[in-house]
Parts: sequence; structure tokens; C-alpha cells
Amino acid sequence: MTYAASPSAPEIARALELQDAHQAAKPRTPEQAMGVAAHIYADWRAAHERGESYPDLPSYVRGVAGTGSVTSAERGEVRAFWSWKSQPEGAPREVEHRFLAQACGESRGVQVLEDSPAGSRLDAYWLWEPLVQDVLAKNYKQNPAELKALAPEVWSTVSQRYAEAAEGPVVAFAADIGAESVLGKDELPRLLAHTNVGKENIRFPLPSPRHEHLPPEIDALIADDAVRAQVRMDDFDPAKSPKDFAQKLGGIDVPERLRENHEAALWRLGLADGYDELTARPAEPKRAAANEFLPGVDVRPVARPAAPRGPTGHGVLNPAAALSLPPPAAPVHQPAGIER
Repeated sequence: MTYAASPSAPEIARALELQDAHQAAKPRTPEQAMGVAAHIYADWRAAHERGESYPDLPSYVRGVAGTGSVTSAERGEVRAFWSWKSQPEGAPREVEHRFLAQACGESRGVQVLEDSPAGSRLDAYWLWEPLVQDVLAKNYKQNPAELKALAPEVWSTVSQRYAEAAEGPVVAFAADIGAESVLGKDELPRLLAHTNVGKENIRFPLPSPRHEHLPPEIDALIADDAVRAQVRMDDFDPAKSPKDFAQKLGGIDVPERLRENHEAALWRLGLADGYDELTARPAEPKRAAANEFLPGVDVRPVARPAAPRGPTGHGVLNPAAALSLPPPAAPVHQPAGIER
């Protein structure tokens, strides 16, 4: 199995198992939150005993994010990234992409941040949980506002370091990517600029969703891995103008193989004021009124019956007359090049 293949049935089952175990370990009572806080405090004290100087708990946590190893020694060079969740084909229910990444990381030998020394330690601190924040503020005299901002800060730091440590191809377990997600804001920009990665070395094991407000050819363009890594779901929000999307799409780095498709998409998006214009169906042929000379015929909106030669009476077209008049006689010696 290649590192970028779609998750297999056993991998999906393992991801759900990991997800359920993680949910079961989540602190849901003050007593459980106290246990997590005590764990963080013990790690802080152990760091002091090793000679590491951190004046308070938040500074210690920042130290873990900023200096802890983001590489698992037993895994290979390929790194996995993730964002949000979905219900992939074959899955009985939704699964968070973090656990799909971890399940595939186990079976394929791929690096995953949450399995690295720094990532696994931060994950065990449950910094996003309000109960843990409350206990740290009340029992360990920490600033509540600082604690609330700590989780996004340290995960952004460690995620950027994890991306910068890439040594080659990477996989991103995601469907649509939000502009403010860690993947969209911190990781992918660094991977795209990374000399060892770039747009051609980012793969998506999960298929791109179908966006019904986009024409199929434009949807296929943004589903290409190299383009998908540079586009965010906020860019083609159906509540916005297609012209806004055209401006964003025009600024990305498109592979040569997609140049023509890219230019066609920009042209089409730039002409539309709303996405309904892009997906509107062409008008159905209209049935002309029947008369004794011209039984009901299909006349398309863009087509008009040809007028007979000669005056037509103030521009009025009479298709019945056109069918009933004999054609004019051709001259004996017709000059070459004159249309009959």
C-alpha cells in the first residue's frame, strides 16, 4: 500500500478505535481535570530537576512546543497532516481525520504529530478543555486569559515546527480546508514553500467533496492535489462572488499540465456575478405555434428560420413563405465565388 492510498477498511476501524479511546480519556469532571493539572505540574517540576528553567507552567508548556522533538524515531520520512473530520467510504460513522492519520501512520510507518514526543505530551495536557483551564487557574494561580490563549498558541508553534521538519512527500488527511485551521493557516503554507516538499509532493488520501455550486470542470480543477493544497473553502464560499474566487485562483501556482484549465476557469468565474449563473441550465427548445403550412416544429431560442430572398416586409420573417416559395432560377453563367 502506498503512503497516499485511501484508508483501508482495517485502517478505518483502527481510527474509530483510537477515536473512541481518546473520547473516553477526555476529562469530564473536576476530579479528572485535577489529575491532568497535576500531570502538567509534575512534568514542570521534573524539567526543573533536569536543569531546565521555566518560571511558570505556561512557559514550560511553551518550551515543550518550541523545543520538544516532532519526529518519531520508529517512523519513516513521510509526514501526515490532518484537519477536521468526515465519513469516508466504508466508514459506519464520522471519524476525525486526526485518528485516520494516526491509524495510517501505524500501518504505513508515516510520521504523525500527535505520535511524536512533543505532540503526544501536549495532547495529554488537554489544554483546550475549559475544565483543565479552570483548575490550573484556581489551584495553580495561573492567569485565566493566558490559559485560554495557550492552547492555540502552542499547537500553532509545534505544528509549524512539524511541517518545517518535513524531508520529502507528505499526506494531508482532509476534505475541505478552512483558512483559519492549523492545516490551512500554519502547515500548508510552510509545506508549499518548503524546498523538500512543494505543491507536487502534497497528496490527499481522501477525495475532494463535490461542490454543487461550482461547474464540474472548475470543481475538478480545485480537486487536483497541487491546486487543492493552495485553495481554502472560504475562497469559493457560495455566498461570495465568483469574481472573488477568480482573484484568489489567479494568484496560485498552477502546474503546467493545468494551465489551460486554469485559464478557462478564471475567464468563466470572472464573467459571473453569482454562482447561479455558472450552474444555470441552458434554456429548453421552445415549441413553435402550429399552422396549416408549418406543423409544430422545434425552434431553439438562438435560431431563426431563414428569410426568403427579396424584400420581407419591414423585417417580418414568415417561415411558411420560406418553405412554400420556389427557389430563384440560377443564372446561365454564374460568376465564380458568388453564394447561391
